[in-house]
Amino acid sequence: MKMWSWAAAAFALLILQTTSLGLFGGNLFFDLPLLFIYSIGLFYGARPGLFCGLVFGLLQDISSPAVFGFYLLTRGLVGYGVGSIKEMIFKNNYGYHVLIIGGISFVLRLLYLVPILCLAGLSEPVAFSYMKESVLYCLGNMLLVLPVTRICLALYRWIAEDDLTY
Repeated sequence: MKMWSWAAAAFALLILQTTSLGLFGGNLFFDLPLLFIYSIGLFYGARPGLFCGLVFGLLQDISSPAVFGFYLLTRGLVGYGVGSIKEMIFKNNYGYHVLIIGGISFVLRLLYLVPILCLAGLSEPVAFSYMKESVLYCLGNMLLVLPVTRICLALYRWIAEDDLTY
C-alpha cells in the first residue's frame, strides 16, 4: 500500500506545477516533474526512471501547445539516463545533485531551442528573452532539486523500512 504514495507524490507535484502557472504569468522557472523523474531514476534505476519519464512526458505533451513528443522523448531519456548512472552518483552529496540537474536543465533548454528556431525564427528580442528564461529555469531547478530530492528520499526510506529482503 505504501507504493501508492509515489503516485500521490507525483500527483501533488503535478498540482503544484500546474497551479503555479497563475503565479508566474505562464513563464515557469522550474520543472517539478523533471525533478521527480530525476529522483525516481536516482533511487529506483533505469526502468522505473524511464517509465516515470514517459508518463510525465506524455502528460506534459498532451497539456502543452509545444511540439508533441518533445517532453515524451526528453523526460524518458532523463529518467533512463539518471537511472543508468545512479550507482556513480553520491546520494548524500547534494552538490552533485545541483550540478547534475543544472546540466540536465541546460541541455533540455538547448534542445528546446531547435523547435523555437524552426517555428518562431531567431530575432534579437526572442533570443534575449529565451536566454533569460533559460538561465532562470536552470537556477530554479538547481534551487528546488534539494527539497524535492530530500522529500523523495524520505518517501523512499519510508517505503523501504517495511521491505525485509535480506
